[in-house]
Amino acid sequence: MFEKYKKLLTQYVAFKSISTDEAYKPEMLKTANWLMELLGSFGFKTKLLKGKFCNPIVFAEYVVNSKFETVLIYGHYDVQPAEKVDGWGSDPFKLVEIGNQKSKFKNKFIARGVVDNKGQNLIHIVAIGELIKQGKLKYNVKFMIEGNEETANPDIPQIVTKNKKLLQSDYIMISDGEIHGTSPTIEASLRGGFSMTVTYITGKTNLHSGLFGGAIPNAAHELTKLVASLYDKNNRVVIPGFYDGVINVDSLTKNIHKKLHGNGKHITKLAGVQVLCTEKGCDFYTQTGLRPTIQATGIKTGYIGDGYANIVPAMAEARLNVRVVSPQNPAKVFELIKKYIKIHAPKHVSVSITHTEFNQPILVDINNPKVKEVRGLLKKVYKKEPLVKYVGGSIPIVADFKKLLGVETLLVSLGNDDCNMHGIDENFSVDLIKKGLDFSTQFFSK
Repeated sequence: MFEKYKKLLTQYVAFKSISTDEAYKPEMLKTANWLMELLGSFGFKTKLLKGKFCNPIVFAEYVVNSKFETVLIYGHYDVQPAEKVDGWGSDPFKLVEIGNQKSKFKNKFIARGVVDNKGQNLIHIVAIGELIKQGKLKYNVKFMIEGNEETANPDIPQIVTKNKKLLQSDYIMISDGEIHGTSPTIEASLRGGFSMTVTYITGKTNLHSGLFGGAIPNAAHELTKLVASLYDKNNRVVIPGFYDGVINVDSLTKNIHKKLHGNGKHITKLAGVQVLCTEKGCDFYTQTGLRPTIQATGIKTGYIGDGYANIVPAMAEARLNVRVVSPQNPAKVFELIKKYIKIHAPKHVSVSITHTEFNQPILVDINNPKVKEVRGLLKKVYKKEPLVKYVGGSIPIVADFKKLLGVETLLVSLGNDDCNMHGIDENFSVDLIKKGLDFSTQFFSK
């Protein structure tokens, strides 16, 4: 099964299915058609679901018996941009296998999308395909593999609503994350959130820094002062009401997180930083999984080309990413941030604020019988007790599934925690791929 998986993965990652760039639209369609053909070869009935703005969504269904329970598997075929000149050791869209005896994972596949998310959804496709051939599949199975997860698909709620009957299932499974170390992981939550753009305008045009510098407002100075003001010395967001609704972490979870955190050195090494900037008394896992945050993701102002432009910038733009936790409401949090900015912006600054779609946070019931079954299988396959992980990232469609289909999602991560998801040399441990194939086979087999 592994050799078949490797052959298919080589083909899958070769598609430059970059959803952030319109120039790759043809590649998106080629990838969707490849998936349709692959799933069709296993006996699935397939169709493309289309929205107004998004790339085609691959839907596939295999019915063993109408009386059997149904599992819907969600994944995505779109990937982040990647070029060799970014620092990759090889062509990002050519599967390469490397060995590293010093790593906890001896062999890895490297390619863009190898773990996020092509490699992980392909594990389920291959395992289920083999079970169909053997006549051992115990669930009816549906696949929904989209092409805009990396760009926050605006059409998803409408598509799920329109195809509610088609997508209806007893369980939903998503594998789109990382395990902890070598321990299997069940994800118990996802942060919600949104991104926003704050623009400051202080004048009609940029002016000469020698003739006007020091005497007129500088948009770059004003906006960076705002961004710097968002946090206090204890790394807490200062916006009134920002933490309203955040649930206090119970002592059991705190103790588990403290043990995982240890002295924090493995985290700083993994991140490539010198220190952690958590709230006072907060460990890394609690901070990223169970606490909201505001992160400045980019600032655009003035001149940053070759040489120097001696100007006083009249415009500055900041991009902020906001993450919230259950049961917070991202729309309400946005209004709090907007109010803070309006109050603290100087009167001589013109301010505009925009935001993306709001994604709701998710909290999973880990005492659900099916979750307990998954934990038992993970323990059997990995020979280790599964960890419960509260995740800082977001998978927006999980909230849509819960709201529109009324179904909880099983969040089963299969990737390694040093996979460089979204980074250069994105990779997937060969050992974990084999364990993933084993888990998927056992979960879906009679």
